[in-house]
Amino acid sequence: MNETLLQILSAIPVSLRGLFPEMLVASAICLGLILDWTTSTDDKRLVVWFSAIAAFAGILLCWVVGVPRPGLLVGGTYVPDAISQFVRLFSLTAAFLALLALNGSRAMHRRAELGESALLILSVALGAMLLASARHMVAMYIGLEFLSLSSYGLAGFRARDPRASEAGIRYVLYGAVASAVAVFGISHLWGITGTFDAMDIGARLVSTPSPAAVAAVLLVAAAFAFKLGLVPFHFWSPDVYQGCPTVAAGFLSTVPKSAGFAALLHILPALLPVALPGMAPGKVATGIVAMAVLSMVVGSATAMVQKDAKRLLAFSSTANSGIMLLAASTWITLDAVSALGLYLIAYLVANLGAFLALDILSGDADTSLANLNGSWKRRPRVVAALVICVASLAGIPPLAGFAGKWALLSEVVRTATEDGFGPVLVLGVAVALAASVALAAAYLRLLRATVIDEDTAGVVHTHVPPAFLAEVPLLLCAGASVVLGAGFPLLAVFHSCLVGG
Repeated sequence: MNETLLQILSAIPVSLRGLFPEMLVASAICLGLILDWTTSTDDKRLVVWFSAIAAFAGILLCWVVGVPRPGLLVGGTYVPDAISQFVRLFSLTAAFLALLALNGSRAMHRRAELGESALLILSVALGAMLLASARHMVAMYIGLEFLSLSSYGLAGFRARDPRASEAGIRYVLYGAVASAVAVFGISHLWGITGTFDAMDIGARLVSTPSPAAVAAVLLVAAAFAFKLGLVPFHFWSPDVYQGCPTVAAGFLSTVPKSAGFAALLHILPALLPVALPGMAPGKVATGIVAMAVLSMVVGSATAMVQKDAKRLLAFSSTANSGIMLLAASTWITLDAVSALGLYLIAYLVANLGAFLALDILSGDADTSLANLNGSWKRRPRVVAALVICVASLAGIPPLAGFAGKWALLSEVVRTATEDGFGPVLVLGVAVALAASVALAAAYLRLLRATVIDEDTAGVVHTHVPPAFLAEVPLLLCAGASVVLGAGFPLLAVFHSCLVGG
């Protein structure tokens, strides 16, 4: 079978082979639209199944194709590499798990928009894959917009739900501002250098430095900060997560982050080369640590006072983004990128698992902590999985979250002590540890509501058992959080892929 697939791949022009997984997903979206138009409301689950099969096929294709060859150019705009391959597998795996959960979600059962929601999940994954491979500023912007527009639709597609409509509108307004800022910065970079190629921009800035270029780079960085939910560009996330369907919120809390960090790892060294006057790595690292510290402090402190579970996870997402941003302060060493990959995987299975558990526990009701009281008696298996996922998010050993944080923060400390980046990175690590403790306290409030507190508010809970498919991805996420606790060997795998790819 592999030989047949390789023969088919060999017939495709070399310039297109690097984006073959993206082509597969794009074709599946087009076919899915036709399927959705020709099926009744009662049969929309067929569209979800089709989308899930397409995501799984994309995962298999990524494994068959392997890590793209170094230096492979796709029309001069996309350069797939090991980081892009990671985002492909990350996005498609998250899409597959979310689609399984969507097929069994009580909140989306027999809704006319079920098929469109499934296709929007695939579209978000496709946008993340395109953004992760872009090396051309226009291609990067197109990938960012494709990812953003799909996310807007996914957040607010339940038109009859006022909470979802408000979430979608807020997301669009904040996203439109971030998009305009990014275009403004890209246009200035083009005006200064006369090119859209990221590597050429960095080279020309070295030969003809311009103070205006720093402002333009900061404008482009603002778009990444918005997508990553970093302070002060995080205001959209709690409202959007609270208002949109819970499965969609879990998906949107993970996939855009992987694409945003991949684009940041590609663009930052290109636009800010070491030789650029006034932009030495130490100075850039100080600015990155400052934003990371601000995100960790604001995110963790605000998460502790939330009364809604989805808002709590939204602010904790901001704090986790700040911790992950510390990887860029090392000036992107191979070990830092490998540690960031492990952290992202741990964050995917834990955070997505937490949202999937909330979807099962709350159904169509809100996700306030008071509404979750007594969940242990009604759904003991689901609450047990939630405990594992939340403990992993808190960094409790020996779960995956601990392995990811340990690997990342250890590399940041090593860079600070051995590479001469100074004590500012150590300060960032200290704040990360303090933020992790604060987040653990916030997560304990969620666990107290589901495990300890009794339901004394008189809330009527329907004892309709959730669809089995809703629990399958949740249990997979909880199991992965346990297994990946011994995920340190993955660091060597990531490192070898980065060196070879």
